[in-house]
Amino acid sequence: MNKQKKRSTEFFRLPWKTIFLIPMCSWVPVLAVANDLVPTDVMPPPDVITPTPDAIRPYVGYGISYDDNLLGLENSAAAQAMGIGSNLSDYTRRLQLGLIADKTISQQHLTASVNLANVEYDRFRQLDHMDKNLAANWNWHAGPHVEGNVGVTYSQGLTPFIDFHLLEKNIRTQESAYVDGSWQFHPSWRVRAGLVHSKLSYDLASQQPADNTQNQTEVGLDYLAATGSTIGVQLRHTRANFPNPEQDAGLQVFNGYDQNEIKGKVDWQLTGKTKLHFLGGWVSRTQDASSIRNFSGINSRVSADWSPTGKIDLTVAGWREIGAVDDLSTVYSVNHGASIASAWQYSEKIRLIAQFKYQKRDFSQSIVSGTPGSPNQNDVLRNTALTMVYNPTQRWQVQLSGIRSTRALTSTPGGYVNNGVMLNTRYAY
Repeated sequence: MNKQKKRSTEFFRLPWKTIFLIPMCSWVPVLAVANDLVPTDVMPPPDVITPTPDAIRPYVGYGISYDDNLLGLENSAAAQAMGIGSNLSDYTRRLQLGLIADKTISQQHLTASVNLANVEYDRFRQLDHMDKNLAANWNWHAGPHVEGNVGVTYSQGLTPFIDFHLLEKNIRTQESAYVDGSWQFHPSWRVRAGLVHSKLSYDLASQQPADNTQNQTEVGLDYLAATGSTIGVQLRHTRANFPNPEQDAGLQVFNGYDQNEIKGKVDWQLTGKTKLHFLGGWVSRTQDASSIRNFSGINSRVSADWSPTGKIDLTVAGWREIGAVDDLSTVYSVNHGASIASAWQYSEKIRLIAQFKYQKRDFSQSIVSGTPGSPNQNDVLRNTALTMVYNPTQRWQVQLSGIRSTRALTSTPGGYVNNGVMLNTRYAY
């Protein structure tokens, strides 16, 4: 029965939920790196604070970072053309306050998190801002075989300089509300369903054509093997609305769409030390206003977790899927990528983490006819990070990371290279 209950709770960590990037020294009820022993998509890895059961736990944090190309510009000539001189680098300081809460009432489990961070820059003072993060989740139970989650998340912060490279405070706000549930109607079978409503918005008028709301529904059926493996199928429908039209050669284009998916899902307990994960199937997207942007094809993601010893963890992943981007001239890219990450518990107080991610983005299928420059957006992104986590005490943590990110355009010269160092510390009371 304990194994069946553990498999049942794994449903609520599915990546289809709208999960936001969690900053250093924060915690949310649903982790951003679900099903991975070592994070491969978040660099450097997030500092996730585990709440003390039935307790409220405040914490404080402070960090300083250096980035030699903060805005992701091609070279110093591009910086001079923007009127900011030839120096691309800047120091960032981050002061954080947070609170996490955990409460169990009978079978019901309530969790919540609040995180505020004041971010200041040495040179580019116009980017100074306040990061705000909020999350709350109710893990409800109705007997031993029926359970689910109801929750909300809120995140506000500066948009990453991946597809946006102007010296402007481009604040992005993300909101989500979700409800889901599962019924294990047989020791080997489970049905599940969920609803997610999410909203994305930008402060800058130039970015507001990317504002959107999405409503997502999903149903699934899983077979639960006695070995701990799970095999299932899931159906998902997404309706996305973009209230502010995009300008294309003087015409207004509304980027709303309907997307339908049917995918198989496998979590295979290959051995006691190795787990394989697969999610893939057919995806069809139909645009409201421009059929040239329609998509129909296979999306898939496969990953493996391996723990050869009690001190070493390894995660590898590969994927082909469509993804949203912060860009005005395209709605999505077709992404091909691979990643690898490893963590080594060097000692009781020191953990070392290495990460690498490669991704090739192809915007060709979502180009609006007549949009200048769109074909040149196809690119390759490479990200590498090395991190040391040191815990002097159970309540105090120090994290030092070195990061290198590159972007290379595949059609024309261009892109960027940036290197950074981050030192963060936090203390939980």
